[in-house]
Amino acid sequence: MEIRGRRSGVAYRLGIGAIALAASACVGTAPPQPTVVPDDARGQPATTEPRAPVAADTARTALETGPEDARSARLPAIPSSTGPIDLQVQYPRARQRLTAADSNFIFGSVGTGDAQLEIDEVPVPVHANGAFLAWLAVPEATRGDTAVYRLTARQDTQRVELELPVRLPYDPRRASERPALDTEGFEQMRERWVLPGEPVELLIRGEPGLSVWLEAGEVRFPLSPRPDAGVPVGRYGITVDAAELRNAACDAGSAAGACRHASTELASDTNRVARTLPVDTLALGLVATDGRDTIRAEGDLALGWLSPDDLPAVDLVEAPDPINGLSGVVVGRPTPSGPYRWRFPNGTRARVSGRLGDRLRLRLGDDLDAWVLAEDAQWVDGISASPAQVYDVRVEPGPDRLTVRVGVSSTLPIQVSQSDDNTLHLTLFGALGETSRITYGEGDPLIASMEWVQLPGQRYRLTLRLRESVWGHRAAWVSGQSRTYEGPRGERGPEQDGGIVLRFEVRRAPDIDARRPLLGRRVAVDPGHPGGGSRGPTGLFEGDANLAIARQLVRMLEGAGAEPVLIRTDGNAVGLYERTRRAVDAGAELFVSIHNNALPDGVRPFGREGTSTYYYHPHARALALAVQEGLLLEMGLRDLGIRWGDLAVARMPWMPSVLAEGAFMMMPRHEAALRTPGFQARYARGVLRGLESFLRSRAREDQ
Repeated sequence: MEIRGRRSGVAYRLGIGAIALAASACVGTAPPQPTVVPDDARGQPATTEPRAPVAADTARTALETGPEDARSARLPAIPSSTGPIDLQVQYPRARQRLTAADSNFIFGSVGTGDAQLEIDEVPVPVHANGAFLAWLAVPEATRGDTAVYRLTARQDTQRVELELPVRLPYDPRRASERPALDTEGFEQMRERWVLPGEPVELLIRGEPGLSVWLEAGEVRFPLSPRPDAGVPVGRYGITVDAAELRNAACDAGSAAGACRHASTELASDTNRVARTLPVDTLALGLVATDGRDTIRAEGDLALGWLSPDDLPAVDLVEAPDPINGLSGVVVGRPTPSGPYRWRFPNGTRARVSGRLGDRLRLRLGDDLDAWVLAEDAQWVDGISASPAQVYDVRVEPGPDRLTVRVGVSSTLPIQVSQSDDNTLHLTLFGALGETSRITYGEGDPLIASMEWVQLPGQRYRLTLRLRESVWGHRAAWVSGQSRTYEGPRGERGPEQDGGIVLRFEVRRAPDIDARRPLLGRRVAVDPGHPGGGSRGPTGLFEGDANLAIARQLVRMLEGAGAEPVLIRTDGNAVGLYERTRRAVDAGAELFVSIHNNALPDGVRPFGREGTSTYYYHPHARALALAVQEGLLLEMGLRDLGIRWGDLAVARMPWMPSVLAEGAFMMMPRHEAALRTPGFQARYARGVLRGLESFLRSRAREDQ
C-alpha cells in the first residue's frame, strides 16, 4: 500500500484510500492477551451494559468467504496449519480509533485451521492456515468512546477468549447529556491572513438539530447546517466577510478585550525586518442550544490584513525533511489540504495573498492561487510588484536530453503540463513576454517546433512540440545570461550578468531494441515500505512481501539484459524522496514501485480486492496500462484498472514512474499466496511483461 509523504508533524499519509488500516499496522500498542478458559466455563463480559445486537444480514456477511474466491482460482491453495490456538488480531489494533461507526472488518488468525471462531457471537470462517476476515457490526460503546470486540476460539475442549478494545468515531453526544458541540476547533482557531472583501469560513461539529451562532461583540452571526451533515455528527458553518466580523468585534471596544490590535513582523532571509503586517485578534463566542439547555465556548481569531497592491514576497525553498528526504521542489495545492498540483523549483519567488495556519496562499494569477507550507517559504524584502520579463529562449542539445534555457528577470512560479503524448507546455505565472528569439541551436531531431504566447492574467506559455512521445522532464532555476543567448554559451555566473535562467530539461527516449526491449535498459525497482505498510491476517508485513517480489523482479530483469537498480535492499526505512533520488542518481530510465493493497474502514472487503496500477504524469500512463495488463495476465486477479494518484514516488517526472498494487494484504488467500515464491514470481513476471510491452511500443521503427 502506497505512502504519501507529508511534513509538519505528520510523518506519512498512508494508503491508497487506506489511511486507517495502514496506520494501524505500525501502531506500537501491545496487542490484548487472550484468555484460555475451560470448555464448560461461562466467562462474564467486562461490563453489564448490553452489547450491540447483530443484524441477520450482518451475520450472513460474516459467514461469506466472499466473491474473491471465484476470481482467485489461480491463487495457490492455502496451506493447512494445525496446533494449539494462538488467537491474534492484526486489525484493528488495541485502542485504535475506528473511522467507521456502522460496520467494519476485523482480521487476524487463530493459529490453526481446525478451530472455530465467533466474534460478538457471530460465527466467522477460519481458513486452513488459521486466518480469518470478518465484516461485522461495530460494537456499541461500553465506556465513553470505547467499544470491545469479543472473540472466542474453540478447538476440541480448548476455548480461548480475547477482548479487543477499540475507540469509536467521534460522537459529541457521548461526552455529556447537554447539547453536544465540538468546541476544540473553535477554541484553537488558526490564524488567517485575508484580503479586503474576503470571507472567513468557520465549521463546527455538533449534534444535529441545534441552533448555533457566533457572537462578535453585540452582533450575532448564525451558523447554518451544512448539506453534508451526517448522523450523529452534524456540521454547522458560516461564511462571513472578514471586515464585517472585525468591525462587529472591534466596535465593542478594545478596552473590553473583544479586539486587540498588533502587527506581525515578516523577517527577510537576512534576519532583518522586511515589513509588518497589521493583525487584529478578535475575541469571539460560540453558542449552541437545543431549546432546553445552552452551551457556550470562547475562542480568539487572529486576522492579518493584506494589501492587494503590496503583497509580501517569499522565496520558496524546500524545508529539511528527515523522514522523506528532499525532492528539490516545493509542492503547491489548489486548496490548503488538496492534492499536489504544482512543482515549484527551489528558488521560486511568489507573492503571498493569504494564510491559514501553517499554509500560505500564493497568487499565481487573477483567478488562480496555490497553497504551500509556510515552512517552505523565506520572506524577502524590497521586491518590485511589477510582472517579471521573459527574455530569449535557447535549445542546447545533449546526448540524453535537450536543455531549454529561458531567460527571466526574476524567478517566478511555473507549471509544466502535457496536452498530448508529444507536446509540453511550460507556463510562467506573473510574467510578460519579451522573447524576440527562440534559438534551436544545431537543430535537435527531438524537437519539432517551439512557440510562445502571452495569456491573460500575466501568464507566459512556451509550447514544445516533440517528434517523439515525452519520456521525462524537469526544471530548475540557475544563474546565467538572462537577456540574450547570442553570445558564448554556458552559464557565465551572476558576477558577470546577474541574470536568472529557467533550465528546462527534456529527456530523450533511450535506444530500444524491439527484439530485446529490456536489453541495456536501467530500471529502478522500488520495494514499497517501510515506513508504514499493512499486515495480513497471519502477520505478513507488506514491506517484506514487496521486497521478496522486487528481488525476483531484479533477477528476471538481469536475465533479460536489463540493468536493474534495487532501491531498497533490506528492511530499513527509506524516505520517499530518497527513493526517487536514488533512481535519478543511478541513471534509471524507468521506475516501478511494488506494493500490495488494503481498504479503509467502513468498506466491505469482499468483492473489492484485485490489482491496480497508479501513475501521476501523463507520460507514465502508457507504462501503467502495460504493467496492469501484465499483472492481470500473470496473477489473474480482479481488474481494478489503472488510476491517477497523487503519490510521492510517482510524482517524480524525470522518467515514466508507476506504482503497482498487485494483491490485497488483508485477504487471507492473497496473503497466503504472497508468502509463496511461486506467486511472488508471478507478480514479478507481470511487471516484467508490462515493462517489455511498454518499451517495445516505444522502439523506433528504424531499429
